Order: sequence, then structure tokens, then C-alpha cells
Amino acid sequence: MSSHKWEEAAKQFTLALKQATEPADVAGLLCERSRSYASLSSHIRSIPAAQSEYAAINGLDPVMLAQLALKDAQRASSLTPDRVYPLVLQGKAYMLMERFADAKGALEQGLRIDPDDRKLKDALAILGRDWPSAAAAVAPAVDADWEGSAKRARTVGHCDDLECSLCSNMFFEPVTTPCGHSFCRACFARTTDHFNKCPLCRTVVHVGRELPVSVTLAAILERSFPEEYAARRAETRGLGAGSAGAGNASQAPLPLFVMSCVLPGETIGLNIFEPRYRLMVRRCMEGNRRFGMATLRAGNQLNEVATECEITECQPQPDGRYHLEIVGRRRFRIEEAWELDGYRVARPGVMADARPEAGSAEAAELEALTEQATQLVAQWIERVRRLLVGEVRVLELLRRAGERPPPGDHEALSFWVANLMPFKPSERARMLATSVTRERLAFQLTRLRQTDETNCCVM
Repeated sequence: MSSHKWEEAAKQFTLALKQATEPADVAGLLCERSRSYASLSSHIRSIPAAQSEYAAINGLDPVMLAQLALKDAQRASSLTPDRVYPLVLQGKAYMLMERFADAKGALEQGLRIDPDDRKLKDALAILGRDWPSAAAAVAPAVDADWEGSAKRARTVGHCDDLECSLCSNMFFEPVTTPCGHSFCRACFARTTDHFNKCPLCRTVVHVGRELPVSVTLAAILERSFPEEYAARRAETRGLGAGSAGAGNASQAPLPLFVMSCVLPGETIGLNIFEPRYRLMVRRCMEGNRRFGMATLRAGNQLNEVATECEITECQPQPDGRYHLEIVGRRRFRIEEAWELDGYRVARPGVMADARPEAGSAEAAELEALTEQATQLVAQWIERVRRLLVGEVRVLELLRRAGERPPPGDHEALSFWVANLMPFKPSERARMLATSVTRERLAFQLTRLRQTDETNCCVM
């Protein structure tokens, strides 16, 4: 069934509810509307990203639809407490909201009413289906040395709540996910090599490069169990897990917003109205507020280079949309890409301009190009101010480009110049992809001189 038919079904059930009076009839209609909302939520998640990118889709995001499904199922359950079907629907709605513990509770409540109900058993089977285990998630890091170090004596008063579920050791440099579960920093970093979901509750977590250490928990552990914590530090450093964890964390999956080319340092506003991107923004805001801005080439293929952006302002709207302000932070290469609930996700690779050796001819050329670009762009800005006296567009142009980088940061300065000038999308993509600052600045100087000669300024 298409999304339009599910929406139409929900509307028809809403109309029928206005006419129903008997509790059993109302409960039945609520169950059917709940099923329609849940089906629409699942359908939206299953739409390929390429289809949404070809023609934008409007509507509520999957989480809001699941919340509506849950509300109807709970109302139906209160009207007919002896029926198990509303509890089946509650379980499915909770699963769509990634509240798996609540889903299990609702389904088990139904089994207490009817232990033989097939729909309840099927839903529980879906909930408990095979999933990458914690042990499998860290398997690449496990070897004989690790297993030997894991056999430690327990300190009196030590409990399982202070153990990392991934390595079965006391937490070391503990981090806590947005869903509330804690792991060793290095252990959790290794899990991001395999999937971007919490190893315990399966909630999608977009945490970006690295979660910060939970300072309070780490301090409590070190004060309460000084000898054991010192042993954990020694064994972690001995295995190189600290450095490995940090390296893996830099490769954590990053959700992608596919639209236009954004350069590092650039500030833009976004109106998020598509269901898949509403869901993505929800998850980003629960994590580290970062995603990648990517573009497409022929054949609906992602361009190799994209920009990691940070959400600096997020204003949820009454209709479920989001007004965002984002700033480009850094470039990355898309090493691998896949789809998650209708939007794309990528594994980023580090990307930066090659730096010439100090004192070399390339370094001297770079300094000269930087000085020329700085002078010409200052003249260009003054010319813009004269031509557009009192225009709000001038302030918007300067705000969008951000603050001027400090002296010596040639790469950042080249992108600041790129953000100021009205380059074509193809030219912006070219500057984003190049890894030589001199080439980027040389191209910008050519364009600056052209605008100076023609006294032309395109806004």
C-alpha cells in the first residue's frame, strides 16, 4: 500500500470515530488507525533515498507517526483491557520509536492475558531477532592478550553495574550514549566500525567522531577502586586500545543531508520538512548535532567529497518541521555509504590540504598567494559595500562567510574567500575537492582580478 493510501485510511478511521459510540467500536477503530499510522511510519523508512532525492516527500516523520500509533493503541487498550491486540499495536509502535524495553513490556503484558496469542508471539520474535551482539561488535579487538587481561580479581563491593557490557571489565574512560547506556570509550569506538546503534538497546545514535568521557563516573570509579582502575589503565594502554579507540572514533558513521555544496566555515539556514530528514535531525540533536552535507553527480551517485556540518540553532515548528542554522566544519571523503530509514549514511575519511615544507618554494608561493588574495578580497568587499549601500544582502553575505580565519591558516582562508564570492556550484565543488591550497587560491585570484577589471559584482 502506498503512503497516500495509508494516510487516506487514517483519515477515514478518524471520520468513523466521530460517529462511533460503543466502547468496543471505538477501540476497534482506534486499533485500525493505529495500524495505519504504524504502517505509514514503516513505509516512509523503507523509501529508497534516491526516490526521495528525485522528488521531495512531505509529511510527518516516522517517529511522530509512531507516537500517534502508540496513543491510539493505548486508548484502545484502556477501553478494552481484556483484549491483546491493542497491546500488540503498542509493542509495534514502541519498536518504531526504538523504545525496545517498553515494547517488550507491552507484549509481555499481552501474554499474561492470552499466553497463546500468535500475534504477540510473532511480535516478540521480531523484537528478539538476531542482532550484532556486543561480543561480535568488539571481536576484532579481542585476542589472547585481551582475554588474559580480562581475567581479573573482583574487588569487594564491585558490582556488574560498573562493568562495561562489551569487554566485561570495569569501565575505563566511560562514555554514555544519548539513550543512557555506558561503555568504555575504546569499546564503544570499536562498535562504530560495525553499526551506529547502541549495542544494548539498538537505538540509532549519531554521535559523530567521539563521545566525551563521563568525568563524574570516571572519578567515582577511580576513587572507589584505585587499584583496579589503575590496572585497567595499564592493560588498556598496553593493548593500545586508547589510541585505537580514538582512531576508530574519527571514522564513526555520519548521516548525510543531500542537497548542495557547503564549504567549511559557511553558515546557512535550512527548512527541514521531509520525513526522513526530520528523523535524521531528531537523532542528530540527541547526539553531537553533526551531519554531512553531500551532493550528487550523474546516476544519482554521491560525490566523493562532502562537508561535516554542525547544527548551531534548531527551532522545532508546530507542524513537525525544523528550522536549522548550520555551519560547515570540515571536509571528508566518503569511504563507504549505505541507507538507514530512508536517508544516507557514510563512513567519513579524513581530508585536509597537503602542507608544503617550511622554507620551500611552494611555501613561499603560498604566502604570496595568501597576501594577494587578502588584499583583493578586501577591495572586493569595499566595492560591494559601495554598490549595495544599505542592502541587507551585504550583511548576509558577511555573516554567511563567517569570521576571517587567523593568519597562517591558509586552507581556512581560502575557504573564507570562497564563501564570500559568488562562485558557481560547479566551481564550489571543485574548490571543495582540491587538496592543494595554492591551486584553490590561484583560481580565486583569477576570479577576483576578473571582477576588478570588469567592475562587475554578481550577488
